[in-house]
Amino acid sequence: MAASTGSAASSPGAISGKSPFPKLEKLTRDDICFRVMPAMGSISYGYFSIHIMNSSWFGSVFHSKDVVVANSFWFNAHFGIGLYLYGSSHLRQAPINRRILYSVFGSFLFNFGSVLFWATCKSLLPNKPGLRAVFGLVSGFVLLYVGKEYVDYIDGKRKAVSSK
Repeated sequence: MAASTGSAASSPGAISGKSPFPKLEKLTRDDICFRVMPAMGSISYGYFSIHIMNSSWFGSVFHSKDVVVANSFWFNAHFGIGLYLYGSSHLRQAPINRRILYSVFGSFLFNFGSVLFWATCKSLLPNKPGLRAVFGLVSGFVLLYVGKEYVDYIDGKRKAVSSK
C-alpha cells in the first residue's frame, strides 16, 4: 500500500460523501483502486443485470460476442466489489491473506446472490423484456446501495470502537 498522508479523508474507508471519480490531476493509486474501479464494477454489475433479466436485448446489441461481453461485465463486477471490500476500513487490520480472502468471498456472495435473486424474479415476472430489464437495473441499484450502506455501517462501528 502507498504511504498514508495521515488524513482520514484520503483513506479509502473514508470515501462516503466523495465523488467516485476524483479530479484527474489529483488521482492516486488508492483513488483508482478503491473508488474508480468499484464505481466501474457497479456499472458493469448493472449491465450484467440486464443480461440476466433480458438476454435477448443483450444478444441483439452484441450479436455473437454477447457471452464474451456479459462475462467481461461479470468479471468486472466481481473485481470492483472485491476492491471496494478490500479497501474498507474494517478490513485494514486483517492480515493481507485474510483481507484478500474476505474480499473475494464477499464479492462472490454478493454477485452470485444477485444472480440467484434475478433468476428467481425473472421466472416470476411477466414475459416483458423491458419490465425485466428495468427491474434488474433498479434491484441492482438497491442491492448495491444497501451493500454500501452495510459496509459503511461496519466501518463506522469499527471507528467508534477504536476511538474509545
